[in-house]
Amino acid sequence: MIIIEKSNFENFKYNTAYESEKDYFEEKNGKKGVLAFLRYYGCTICQLDIMEFNKLYERFKELNTDVKIVLQSSPETIKEAEKKTKLNFEIICDPSQELYKKFDINSAPSMDVLRSEKLINKVTEAKKFGISHGEYEGNELQLPAVFILDENNKVIYSHYASDGADIPRANEIIEIIENI
Repeated sequence: MIIIEKSNFENFKYNTAYESEKDYFEEKNGKKGVLAFLRYYGCTICQLDIMEFNKLYERFKELNTDVKIVLQSSPETIKEAEKKTKLNFEIICDPSQELYKKFDINSAPSMDVLRSEKLINKVTEAKKFGISHGEYEGNELQLPAVFILDENNKVIYSHYASDGADIPRANEIIEIIENI
């Protein structure tokens, strides 16, 4: 876990599957914020993470916390996904990976670095829920990252992954928020 001493977070504009040029700070609206950078919607473990955030959304709401997930997926992919599953939070569509670059979220140098025992275990868990790999999009070697912001848009926690599954799960993020 990396705790950052209340450093400033830079605001940004983003697009969803339905709207463009939204202002992050304006949408966050004085709440705490979780900004999870995953890979793309078709990624098996990303689907698992999204499912967990969706399942725990009411708890995030109780903690006055806005949740957004950034994906390299196109708006069309997200619209298709939402036909099957109602998401309780916004997916930020960043197929050009501008936000990943803006926040220095790097790619793994190889598939070997992306893979880990944790990743294999997470894929196995996802398959138990009937999750299978979907369409490939974006950068296959993209590493994830998570930021938690306070009500004043200061970073109070950040984690840049060292492999494809090296980020806290939704329930762990809740624990972090409860203990900060």
